[in-house]
Amino acid sequence: MMRSIAAGVLALALAGPVHAQSQTDPHKELRAKFEAKLGEINKGFEGAFGAVFIDLTDGSKVEVNPDMVLATASTIKVAILVELFRREDAKPGFLKRRHSYDVSDGLGRGGMANLIGKDSMLSLEDIAKLMINLSENNATNILIDEVGMENVNKLTAGMGLKTMRLQRKMLDRDAQAMGRENISSAADGAALMLRIAKCDLPVSQDSCARLRAIMEIPQPPHPGKDPIPAHIPIAFKWGGLEGVSNAWGIVGVPDRPYIFVIMTSFGTANENTVRAASAAAFDYYARLARANAYGSRVAAEVMKKTREKQAP
Repeated sequence: MMRSIAAGVLALALAGPVHAQSQTDPHKELRAKFEAKLGEINKGFEGAFGAVFIDLTDGSKVEVNPDMVLATASTIKVAILVELFRREDAKPGFLKRRHSYDVSDGLGRGGMANLIGKDSMLSLEDIAKLMINLSENNATNILIDEVGMENVNKLTAGMGLKTMRLQRKMLDRDAQAMGRENISSAADGAALMLRIAKCDLPVSQDSCARLRAIMEIPQPPHPGKDPIPAHIPIAFKWGGLEGVSNAWGIVGVPDRPYIFVIMTSFGTANENTVRAASAAAFDYYARLARANAYGSRVAAEVMKKTREKQAP
């Protein structure tokens, strides 16, 4: 009997303190709560929900239905913007070319076309700003004609984006009714935003900086960016159709920048879902900002120096 007790005591001693073995990593606990929150958002949404979040500090991802292919709505305009700057590099001065705002494709003259005379001339770069900042559909169609739909798709395919496709012009309801929709998975959307964040695009560094600056021009309120404080820079594009609401962004949280791609369809309260997912992401990454492994925060410059020393 005494021998068995002694053996048990020895085994416990060799195993180490019980609390050390059962200890939970606080960062993993925080991530688990973020994932659980996203799970609740997905479960509570009546439609289809896909989302990808990428921590630009350590490269880690949090995903929900990342490979599900959904309608992009106006978020496809990010790919058009990249193709515009690829063309600018190939033909310097391309974006300075002036173009009338005449809309002659029969798809409608709504939006800015009601405010800008058809004889007025704007540079292609200014038209691109209208496409991104105001999500102006006529501006987008002008630019699609300039670069060619097939060239946008060659660009995305060349970057390894297997599901992202520009298949119709904006406002083309007939094509939409036939199912010829502009599409992408959240994973491909996030991959494109990551390449913009890293300036890993088939364009020059200067063009990469210019296109990101266009995406960072302050935009009208949107559920995807509204949870993010106004002083934090965000390269952003939203998109919406009836039943669809999407938001893609690169968020410059100090010491913890991150990417989000949130896509919803088949819904009636999509905006609430997009807002909830964006708010949950900001809460998570803002808590990680300037924090060590145990959640204690230090000055941003100290954290930056420490990470630089630890980098391989």
